[in-house]
Amino acid sequence: MSKQRFRLSDYYQNGSNYYHATFEKLTHKTNAQHKKIPVALLTDVYLVDENDKKVRLSKKNDFVDRKGRHIIADHIWVKFTKPWFEVPNELIKGDEIFFSAEVEQYKINRPDVLKQRDRIWNDAKKKADQIYKRWSKYTDEHKRKNFQLSLTKMKQKQHDILEQAKEDQKKLELVDYGLNKIKKINISKLVKPRHHFERGQYNYEQYKRQGYKYSAWLAARSIKYSQGESVE
Repeated sequence: MSKQRFRLSDYYQNGSNYYHATFEKLTHKTNAQHKKIPVALLTDVYLVDENDKKVRLSKKNDFVDRKGRHIIADHIWVKFTKPWFEVPNELIKGDEIFFSAEVEQYKINRPDVLKQRDRIWNDAKKKADQIYKRWSKYTDEHKRKNFQLSLTKMKQKQHDILEQAKEDQKKLELVDYGLNKIKKINISKLVKPRHHFERGQYNYEQYKRQGYKYSAWLAARSIKYSQGESVE
């Protein structure tokens, strides 16, 4: 999970909130039904109220940018649904918007997280084994007055180490968080387009008729602009 995106977990199952973000580009992804759907990449996402006034967060590990904004997601992909087509202008890289959305949770399968989980458990097992070896060596070399008591204490130490490892593993959740049910999209700031680029307008009726053909055309314009290429 993104080091910044973890902050979204605080708002999971907490209804709608307002967020401010910078638009990066429009592209596509393939969903579970193997259908290409349009998605937007947003960066520098932070919490605001309904008037676009930033909400100050207070956790020690919050990520604060140079402008003093408490970023809750450094980047995030969101579905480009009907509310986006109601925005009065075509969005380009650098435009800033604010909107209402709910936080969603979804499962991930990341090898690095799985390896980290395995490493935590293996390290704990080694520590538990070392405790037993030290106890066993001392027992062989010295006559313990309270053998049963020392054995119980040794096993408790092993138990505590393994239980802590389980707790540490749980913290490495195989889930990530995103934004869904986006609505009430408002423009906060429009950047000045590059020379010769003319903003268009999104057409939802055309999207309903043409589907991917139309959204692919929009995405091509968006990607070319974000990469500094000329857009026809």
